[in-house]
Amino acid sequence: MKKIILTSVLAIAVLISFAPFSNAEMAKEGSASGIQYVITKFTVLPMGKGVVQINYEGWGIFRIDTGKGLLHNASTRVVGGLLAVKGVYKNDSGMVSLTRPDGDQVFMTYKTSGVIGKSGKGTFTYIGGTGKCVGIQGGGEFTRHMLRPPAKGFGASFSVSKGNWKIP
Repeated sequence: MKKIILTSVLAIAVLISFAPFSNAEMAKEGSASGIQYVITKFTVLPMGKGVVQINYEGWGIFRIDTGKGLLHNASTRVVGGLLAVKGVYKNDSGMVSLTRPDGDQVFMTYKTSGVIGKSGKGTFTYIGGTGKCVGIQGGGEFTRHMLRPPAKGFGASFSVSKGNWKIP
């Protein structure tokens, strides 16, 4: 009987101690820096000497430097494409869907320029979201660093970003 009472008291204490975190209100604006890691599957369309169209879809994770925040531990899905001439691209663009741990999503567009297989610099813009992220606005900049591909037809990269956001 004492074990049941003790177990019940401990269970209630644990629930009470976590209640403030689960009911905490999310900030309506902020800024953050972080890293997004992505593996991509791509399709290459050669278009003559020195010209290539590359379309890709990628999946990964996003981590905020402070270990907390709006998009910390969000999973990512990327769809984009670029046209490269003699290895240089000025028009890599696409869409990203970030899914927060609570299931809410944030959507953004991006544009990048650089050299195939090397770092590229770009900007991103938040264009909307679901749940608590509906109406999100803002954006920022990033640098994408290419890694050795894990297999033929795939790419690997990480992007270091800084940005700000506001939810109405």
